[in-house]
Order: sequence, then C-alpha cells, then structure tokens
Amino acid sequence: MSEEATPGGGHRASSWSSGTMWPVSQIALGIGAVVVGVTDQDPLALLLTGVLALFLIPAGALQLLRRPRIEVVDGQLAIKKLGGVIFVSPAELVEVRALGVARWGARQHLMRLEYIDDRGREQLDVFTRGDLGTDPREVVETLAGLGFTGSGSRAHGG
Repeated sequence: MSEEATPGGGHRASSWSSGTMWPVSQIALGIGAVVVGVTDQDPLALLLTGVLALFLIPAGALQLLRRPRIEVVDGQLAIKKLGGVIFVSPAELVEVRALGVARWGARQHLMRLEYIDDRGREQLDVFTRGDLGTDPREVVETLAGLGFTGSGSRAHGG
C-alpha cells in the first residue's frame, strides 16, 4: 500500500497492488522457456515451451498493466480493470467486507467489493492478497476509515 499525505494531515491517496517481482519473474520465465525451446532442436520441446510461454508472458504483463488494483483518490475509489479504470463514490458502494475461505485446509482471506456501476447495475469484485499486496482485512479496515463503508442502496432491491 502506498499513501500520500496532504498538507492538512489527511490522506489524499491510498493504493493497493501486488508487487512487481512475481509478474516480472513470470515474463522472464516465459522468455527463458522460448529461448530453451528454440535452442533445443526438438520439436516437442519447442511446442511445450511455447505453450508455457503463451501462459506466462501474458499473465505477467496483465498483472503489471493492472497496477494499482485499487486506489482511493480525492474521495473516490478507483478500481483498475482490463477495460479501464472505474470510479466509485462512497454513495455507490453497496458492500465492502472481508471473507474467510478454507481451501485444502488453509484459510485464505478475500475482499468482497460490491458497487453500483454507471449504468445502475450491481457489480461484484473479489480481491485476493495477491491482488492487493497485503492482507485484505487491512484494506477493508482502511477503506472503512476513509468513509467507504458500503452504505449505498441496492439497485434491484435484493
């Protein structure tokens, strides 16, 4: 998380995103796989390393492009998606809460963010620790402290 202080002592911007080490490593591994596949004269090795690179390089690039994932700027919540940035005011926020999910015996925490988009439809985004770069429970607490409590009304009554 990064924060910028204003002269009045309050926070002007808070943002959460994953680190850059993992996406850069994915891209480097993908490029390395291509190099291994090209230098090895085996067609099957070229196919397998090409398929590996086809998954690694775009996944790493997409993670780098969607940074920061969530940012609070001038009283609005900016959510970065592949199609662009969506701005949500506190009044449009329906719910923000932390979820605990048990998978394979390990507990994973998620952040559920529900809001009304510009077309009046309810949208639901779920963020993991990998998306936010920190514990989602801390992000929920910080957002609540900044006034994003999820007090908005539901669009379709349920």
